[in-house]
Amino acid sequence: MEVDRDEKQVLNNAITEWEKDGMLTSEQAGSLRASIVVRKSDRQQIARYFFFIALCCTMLAFAALFLNEKLLEKIKAYFAWSDVAIAGISALLAIVWFGYIYRKRAVIRTALYEIYMALGGLSMLTSFVYTCKYLHADATYTIFLSLASIALVCIGLFFRSFILWVGALFSVLAWYGVFTTAIQRHFLFLGMNYPMRFVLVGLVLLGVAFLLGRVERLRQFKQMTYIAGLSVFFVALWGVSIFGNYNSFDHWRAVRQVHVLAYSIIMAVISGIVFYFGIRFQDRTARDFGVLFLLVNLYTRYFEYFWDSMNKGIFFLILAVTFGLLGRWLDKKNKAATLSETK
Repeated sequence: MEVDRDEKQVLNNAITEWEKDGMLTSEQAGSLRASIVVRKSDRQQIARYFFFIALCCTMLAFAALFLNEKLLEKIKAYFAWSDVAIAGISALLAIVWFGYIYRKRAVIRTALYEIYMALGGLSMLTSFVYTCKYLHADATYTIFLSLASIALVCIGLFFRSFILWVGALFSVLAWYGVFTTAIQRHFLFLGMNYPMRFVLVGLVLLGVAFLLGRVERLRQFKQMTYIAGLSVFFVALWGVSIFGNYNSFDHWRAVRQVHVLAYSIIMAVISGIVFYFGIRFQDRTARDFGVLFLLVNLYTRYFEYFWDSMNKGIFFLILAVTFGLLGRWLDKKNKAATLSETK
C-alpha cells in the first residue's frame, strides 16, 4: 500500500497501539508495517528518469567510443599500445573501479550506483574483447560471451546490481545462440531449430527465477529473471507456432501451414493456462503475458489462414465478442471476490 510520509507515521502508530492492546500479533504487525510503502514524489520520479537517461547515454557514449575501430586504432598508434596493453589497462581500471564501488556502496544512491556498475562492467568487457583479439581465438565470439556471462553473473550477484544482471541475461542468451550454432548439424541442435531451442532456454530461466526466489540474498533478481524467462519462452513458442521445427526456410515453405497447426494449439493452451494461473494466484506478470500471447496467437493465425478468405470485419467481430464475454466473466469473478472479502 502506497501512502504519504505522514500517513505512514499515523498507520505505524495505529499498528503499534493495536499490537500493545493484543489486537495484533507481532508477526501480523510486522507484516502490516512491511506492506506500507512511502509514495514517491514527482521530483523523485523525475530524478529516477534523469538517472535512467544518464545511464543510457553513458552506455551509448561508451559504445560510440570503444566500438569505433578508427578511433581505437588512432589511440593505439598514438600511445604505441598493443591489444594486450589495452586489455590489461581495462582490466586494471575495472578492478580499481569495482573496489571503489565496494567501499562506497553504502552511500551511493541506487540509480547512481547502477551507472557506476555499468561503467565498471563496460571496462571489464573491453578487457575481454582485446584479450580475445590478441589471442585470435574468438571468430565466433563464443569465448568472449562465455567470459562475459560468467563474469557478469558473478559480479552482478555479488554487488546486487540490476544492470549487470540484465547484461548477464543477455550474454547468456547470446552465448547459447552462438554455441548451439557452432555445434549444430543440419541447422538443428539436439533435433531443435532456433525457436524450439529457445523455448527450452525460457523454461530454464523460469526455473532459475524460482530458485532465486528461495534465496533471501538473491530474491531481488527473481522478478527480472521471471520476466526474461516468460519473454524468451513465449516469443520462442510464437516462432515455433509459425515455423514449426523445420531446419530450413525452403523446407518450411514446401509444406502447408496446416502442418504446424498443432504448435499453434499448444501455444494457445499454454497461454490460456498461464493467463488462468495469473488470475488465480494474482500474478500480474503471468496474467499479462498469457493474455498478450493469446492475442498474438489469434492475430497470427488470422493472417496465416483467413487473411484472403474471411471478411476482415467478421473476424474482428468474432474477436470482439469473444474477449467481451471473457471480460464480462472476469468482471463477475472480481465482483464476487470483492463481496466475499467485505463480508
